[in-house]
Amino acid sequence: MSHQFKSGDLVVIIGANSLTQNIGKQCELREFVTCGDHYVAPNGSVYCHDDAPCWTLVGEGVMAVIEDEVVDIGFGVHEPRHLMLLSGDAPMEKQKLRELAK
Repeated sequence: MSHQFKSGDLVVIIGANSLTQNIGKQCELREFVTCGDHYVAPNGSVYCHDDAPCWTLVGEGVMAVIEDEVVDIGFGVHEPRHLMLLSGDAPMEKQKLRELAK
């Protein structure tokens, strides 16, 4: 279940199982993935999701684990329960996040 979210929504990360560095970061949702789904990261790498259902997301300073190393690639995956929808119109933030997704 993807909760009330949809691709393109702006969210703030409010929790994490392990990457607590991402808490408080604003992001744009890209794609909802479940175990066995494949997704493409901004670096062009294809990953197979093997965990709880999550949203892939992009945002400045978002950390991810790549080859057992925590790196800042502006991309990550987070469970819906760790995300909070940002209300209101934030066109400048949305534009910034879209540029990161390219």
